Amino acid sequence: MSTAKPNPQFIQSIQAGLRYWQQKTETLEAEQVVWLDERRQNLHQAVLFGLNQSETWEDTVQVLLQAFDFSEWRGYWPEWIPVLEQALATAPDNETELYGRLQNRLGQLYRLDNRYPEAMTQHEQVLQLAKKLGNYRLTLFASAGLLEIYLKQRQIEQAEKVGAMALQLLEKDESHERLKAYILKNLAEVENFVGNWHKSAEYLQSAIQLFRAQGNQVYVIRCTCDLGVTYLRGQDFTEAQRAFEEAAQLLEGTTYEIDRAKNYMNLGVLFFNQQKWAEAAEAFAQINPIALREQREINLLAMLYNNFGNVYLKMAKWKQAEENLELAIEIFRQTKNDLELGNSLGTLATVYVALNERDLAKRCFEEALALLEQFPNSAWAKKITAEIKEGYHGLLKEEEGQPANNK
Repeated sequence: MSTAKPNPQFIQSIQAGLRYWQQKTETLEAEQVVWLDERRQNLHQAVLFGLNQSETWEDTVQVLLQAFDFSEWRGYWPEWIPVLEQALATAPDNETELYGRLQNRLGQLYRLDNRYPEAMTQHEQVLQLAKKLGNYRLTLFASAGLLEIYLKQRQIEQAEKVGAMALQLLEKDESHERLKAYILKNLAEVENFVGNWHKSAEYLQSAIQLFRAQGNQVYVIRCTCDLGVTYLRGQDFTEAQRAFEEAAQLLEGTTYEIDRAKNYMNLGVLFFNQQKWAEAAEAFAQINPIALREQREINLLAMLYNNFGNVYLKMAKWKQAEENLELAIEIFRQTKNDLELGNSLGTLATVYVALNERDLAKRCFEEALALLEQFPNSAWAKKITAEIKEGYHGLLKEEEGQPANNK
């Protein structure tokens, strides 16, 4: 931040620019997001100018907070993280609600960038600030952020606890319907994880109603996709397809490419579960892996490779299956996503059995089972553990009368 006495006219020009961007980010309808997309470098520059002057810090932070959804929806968090870090570093007072809200948003961006320890630190510090200020709203914001982190790290008991606490706080104040919708969406994921499909669907339907009332099309789409996944995991394929098709219609004419990719992914998984291998492969092929990597959707990229591996396995294309699963495993190791890593290793083991690479298959089976033991509360982990054990025990029985393959 500049220490020299600034020219008053210069400050006024910055303030005028910030007022302009406050107006342009006040509401974020689909058309406005497209408009901002074309001018995001101008927005970025205006924010940097504002942060360099103490007189314009607060106005700049208001723009940052209003533009947060834009950066999150469009996947621009890598370029916004340094900006929020600079805003916090130049804050005139680090014990205000505004500071806490900004810090909480930085935690969310860290989470989106797979920087979970740093995200956790931000949210925990906001909780401490909320306690010091006696500010229940900051407690709510931080609790919602922690809920998302716990979900990503599959710490389900902690997620349930903090989510319940947040809902309890929301009962005291009905002015936070937007936040309530996000919390319901995340609690739906908790219920999905443990296999309570009906409860998960209830939470999502409530969240969709709230998001629709707020005009938040992005999260109407995302919750509709999640609802399809819930139906899919509950084996209700008809309702799952209806939800994915509705999401696809809502996505028409939008620039939400990552959401479109996720919907194709879900549709492909639906076809896979219906044993429609060619249709599944076609759905996965609609997703651009380069775009996923550019927007740092690394786990989604790994899921794409994993799903291609599964399809190629069913189509008896062993080498293509092996190549894709190895790519998925490499990424899941990097991101420490042990649940998905265990799943991919189990599938790769099955490929190795088909290739008569028995020692490699055994090692993959054993590592997969060890990893999946970490998730006793996951309905999906239980399902794939049973499948992997069946394959592993089958391999051991086959080997009882055969010499080991030492390739």
